[in-house]
Amino acid sequence: MGSDLVSLADASVLLGVSSERVRQLVVAGDLPGVRFGNAWAVPRDSVDARRQVSNRRGRPLSARRVWEQIAVGDVDLSNVSRYRNRGEVHRYEMSAADLDYLAGHDGVLVSGVAAAVEFGELLQPLGGEADLYVSAEIHEQLSSLIAAVPDQLGAVAIRSVPADVWAGVIAEAKSEVGRMYAPRAAVALDLMESGDPRHWVAAENLIEVRG
Repeated sequence: MGSDLVSLADASVLLGVSSERVRQLVVAGDLPGVRFGNAWAVPRDSVDARRQVSNRRGRPLSARRVWEQIAVGDVDLSNVSRYRNRGEVHRYEMSAADLDYLAGHDGVLVSGVAAAVEFGELLQPLGGEADLYVSAEIHEQLSSLIAAVPDQLGAVAIRSVPADVWAGVIAEAKSEVGRMYAPRAAVALDLMESGDPRHWVAAENLIEVRG
């Protein structure tokens, strides 16, 4: 790896965000990336430039404050990084049966494209991909519930929410038969981290409807 490239882990330290967030920026095209097998690297000068912009846009909100703003739909979709503490992201690969079981489990909130469709957006879910919110307690028990393989590039993103915040998160969820869905603003934030412009439009629609 050349001296002008840094790993996702090193970029995350420089930017003060998680490696998962750096990966999302690369996938979305917000940071240039070079792939070496299953690993990514990004140019150091691009990381430095983004760090200067991020420093001017405010520090990330605490998990409690993030969910307070999500509850009232008061989120700035042009500055998604401020809300990254809504949950610690873990990525997995799992079977369709395990994903279906987990999505229907008590205390698991469905987000992303599947939730946007539930809220009336005309998006096409991709098989095997999912965005879910769980309490930190449920995440610790994950291996006893399903067979999930940790994978940095996995199609299932599970956001683990601190236990002291989770009760407020559940209170704002939309309940349907066999599923619970994350609040609109949380779904919108997740969609904004996609590389698909159609998801960004849907995110804006969700916020407008909530407002």
